[in-house]
Amino acid sequence: MKKLLILILLQTLFFSCRNNNQSAKLEMEILILKKSNDSLESIVNEIKDKYVFDSLTIRQIPNATNTKKINSVYKEEFVFVGYNTNGKTSVVIGDTLISKKGGFLHEVELTQDRTSYIGIFKTENDYGKTFEAHLGSSIEVKKN
Repeated sequence: MKKLLILILLQTLFFSCRNNNQSAKLEMEILILKKSNDSLESIVNEIKDKYVFDSLTIRQIPNATNTKKINSVYKEEFVFVGYNTNGKTSVVIGDTLISKKGGFLHEVELTQDRTSYIGIFKTENDYGKTFEAHLGSSIEVKKN
């Protein structure tokens, strides 16, 4: 009888210690998950104030006043264009659209029959993908 009582007491003690260890592990896991949730919530709240696009491309827009004559200055603007492929993007034009921000102006003097240049476009943010593209362009002057 004593052996049975000791055996039951040892089993109870063993299972209660095991439950305490499991409880401590679960409490630690809950704490880690709460921190992770708070971190994700912070990211989501920050992204709510940003524009999010599915894809990104670059437009190279030459200035309409370019003559492409020797020793003239060739002007162009590079613009990052974000777009979504979900069918929820639209453009409404009532008048001429004038952009003062978002473009990168570039000028190069045309001192040869062909002027070439290279460059790198890069944009990154705290969240999401980094975008990088290489550019190689050549401008041929107009012969009179």
